[in-house]
Amino acid sequence: MSTIPNHNQYKNIGIAGLGAIGSAVMHALTSEDGINEMQLECISDPYTQNHFDVDNVSFEELAERCDLIIECLPADVVPDLAKIVFKAGKDILFISSAALLIDPQILKNLHRSESRAYLPSGALCGLDGVVGMREMGITSSTITSTKPPKGFAGAPYVIENDIGLDAITEKTQIFEGDAYDAAKGFPANVNVAATLSLAGIPAHQTRVEIWADPKAKGNTHEITVKSNYSTLVSRIENLPDPANIKSSSLAAQSIVATLRNMGSKLAIY
Repeated sequence: MSTIPNHNQYKNIGIAGLGAIGSAVMHALTSEDGINEMQLECISDPYTQNHFDVDNVSFEELAERCDLIIECLPADVVPDLAKIVFKAGKDILFISSAALLIDPQILKNLHRSESRAYLPSGALCGLDGVVGMREMGITSSTITSTKPPKGFAGAPYVIENDIGLDAITEKTQIFEGDAYDAAKGFPANVNVAATLSLAGIPAHQTRVEIWADPKAKGNTHEITVKSNYSTLVSRIENLPDPANIKSSSLAAQSIVATLRNMGSKLAIY
């Protein structure tokens, strides 16, 4: 007789990275309503001035003390955390999905471990349909992301190609390629593209367009996914997170929603 996984086992939660996303998740966990009786056990962020009544510990101690680790880190730090979490056999929720493309060893190590990984929808919508279409066979998958130019500041692709963001006066395409190259070039901006590829077809088959628009008020993501039987088109417009213009508030709330689903009698994905 098969056993249904009991996700209520997650009692002690740890957060790695306390930037805009990590802080929002922390506040949800520690609010009066809380989330499914989960407790914030500790955090891990050496760059945070810790004014909270919670221990700020190393990755190793985070993995030791917590049942589930919420990753809210820059993409280049994620492999270090993942290695430690998998070694401890603990479970993890990734929000920096671009890191899973940039460093394929993360997923290889996951499959060799006893750990389980969760990937929330982040700033996208329609991923439930993409996952369903994958069962039928996806023939093409495209995502177009548009943000104000300043939202791409510091991106490796922008720096390497000497793109003058301040000089952009009209909507301009600054990248076209596959999800793998997009993740490498824009690790803080296109987690949506990485997530789409992980939900659908491989990264080298997932097409990505990135546009900078000085008239854009927020971050817009449009996806078009096709199979022999269905065509899915979705568009979402998000205001930038005031604490991090490269992301949106929806990214943090998708983590909160995933945590709530884990303990729900009726889980909707």
